[in-house]
Amino acid sequence: MDRRAPVGIRFEAVSKHYGGVRALDRVSLEVEPGEFLTLLGPSGSGKTTLLMVLAGFSRPTSGRVLVGGEDVTRTPPHRRDFGVVFQSYALFPHMTVAQNVAYPLRMRGRPRAEIARKVADALALVRLEGLGERRPDELSGGQKQRVALARAVVFEPRVLLMDEPLSALDKKLREAMQIEIRRLHERLGITTIYVTHDQAEAMVLADRIAVLRDGALQQVGPPEAIYRRPANAWVAEFIGLTNFIAGEVAGRQDGRLVVRTGVGTFTCQGDVPGGPVLICVRPEALHIGATLPNRLRAVVRERVFLGNLLDYRMEGADGLRLRVQADPSQAYVPGVSVDLAFAPDEAWVVPAAGG
Repeated sequence: MDRRAPVGIRFEAVSKHYGGVRALDRVSLEVEPGEFLTLLGPSGSGKTTLLMVLAGFSRPTSGRVLVGGEDVTRTPPHRRDFGVVFQSYALFPHMTVAQNVAYPLRMRGRPRAEIARKVADALALVRLEGLGERRPDELSGGQKQRVALARAVVFEPRVLLMDEPLSALDKKLREAMQIEIRRLHERLGITTIYVTHDQAEAMVLADRIAVLRDGALQQVGPPEAIYRRPANAWVAEFIGLTNFIAGEVAGRQDGRLVVRTGVGTFTCQGDVPGGPVLICVRPEALHIGATLPNRLRAVVRERVFLGNLLDYRMEGADGLRLRVQADPSQAYVPGVSVDLAFAPDEAWVVPAAGG
């Protein structure tokens, strides 16, 4: 398929109100040309509303949306030249696969020869060669989603929008389709906005993740930064599993924070100036029996076998609850007391009121 120069997107203080409900609250966000950005958040966070505002299906109460430097806030959807993939596939049941994919081209009045060529290219792109004459009811869920993808990109849109397109698929197929979507983006280079509530899916797909909560933007950054350096306690808890150790900032040492807690004093990474804080330590960052600067003692309360690792529920002093994930070779039975340790660079400090 031909490639167009990718465009950037800018949301400027976009708000959307439904009566007294603020679905979006002054969201400002920039998307780089050719970037794959995932909008991530729980149900009701505003991620789909933001996507619908970008698509033109919903007009913001205030703020602007710019695409390629052009203000499209009041531009109708059919004039924005966006490809859209929905969760429900939205395929025409009376049309063949090829006819479904050709539909956007026919609506644009493209010549037959061009339509045939572009449909063939799009089906090859999503690995559905030879299935053009089938109807949607003859396809698997994964194949239907590939048809929807082919239809969304066949006319070379300026922007590709996807609203939880894989949520109806089973886990194995969903993971396979994640790789396909990532491959498709790398091949086409289209600026892509992808909505999901699945943290793992966002991590696999995104160049950057925008985390939303109650209509407000919480944090934007690459997946690793969101995971290892959450902006607040809510983001830390929402993105994967984390342990929180409450304490107070006692000072700085060698560029790190020193935090005094009920189970010990620890050195950690963070930008909090002082006051009550929470140390965020991921389960895989708590090492059993390791020689590291930050140490504490805990009792194994429960052990769960997860195949490639053991998931421990442990209890420290003052009733501190901890999750620890370790290699199956480290097998400890409930009731055993163990030494835990974590490196200063594997712990991140956030304000205690940040959640």
